[in-house]
Amino acid sequence: MKNKILKMGQKIAMRINEPIDRLANWSYHNYPFGNTPRGNIEYYKNTWLEAMQKKYAVVDQYTKKTGYEIDLTWFHELALHTQVVKKRSEICYQHGRLLYATLSAYMAENSHHNINILETGTARGFSSLCMARALQDAGRAGKIFTFDVLPHETKMYWNCIDDEMGPQTRKQLINKYESLIDNYIIFIQGDSKIQLKKIDISRIHFAFLDGAHTYEHVMSEFNFLRSKQLQKDVIFFDDYTPDNFPGVVKAVDKLCFENNYTKEVITLNKNRGYVIARKK
Repeated sequence: MKNKILKMGQKIAMRINEPIDRLANWSYHNYPFGNTPRGNIEYYKNTWLEAMQKKYAVVDQYTKKTGYEIDLTWFHELALHTQVVKKRSEICYQHGRLLYATLSAYMAENSHHNINILETGTARGFSSLCMARALQDAGRAGKIFTFDVLPHETKMYWNCIDDEMGPQTRKQLINKYESLIDNYIIFIQGDSKIQLKKIDISRIHFAFLDGAHTYEHVMSEFNFLRSKQLQKDVIFFDDYTPDNFPGVVKAVDKLCFENNYTKEVITLNKNRGYVIARKK
């Protein structure tokens, strides 16, 4: 009994320490971000301006090395509506630049006409749209299959600047990017451990894994990918941070070592780290 209570306390502590947005996965069916707006327009704009002004030399160096940089005006505008939220940790959406650069470089090195991309953890659609922009800028055909427990066409508050307009669906929230969505993005609702089994894709050239952030989920998602990637194909892992998500770190280290993937670690700070894994 004592052990059960201890384990329950550990689980609660983990949930308390998670970013606010991660808790959406626990109650996605009923206004996961609350029944009223969390902040006002001024709060979100000020937070956005502060996030924009921060410099990340390691990201600048990476985009320079690859030779690909996303249109920063477009990028920051997208982030204002889909990444700037009210939470305890600082706002950082630099993974969008890294995703764009990595995918663009991959396409430059490989002549595949159609690019299949897998994403887990859609949230408001920021990362999907950054990758869709890379496809568009490269003039490539492709599809991004993006999974999240959050529904695409259910009205809710999203903990973002657009909440002033009342509850909206994700589809309404990012309607400005309709042409990119129509051309490239397929939204799928549900836990990746269940939903991935329902899609029939023989090859996944590029993946961005940013779902439940547990060892079990990362390994489950990789096991789906394992037989669908060939030499030079890429998996981009979010939140490779030992202090915050040790399960993610353990899973990434294990699967890269055992499955012949290179592992490029990009660390912005103690709360922001990523791994770009390439199949040898």
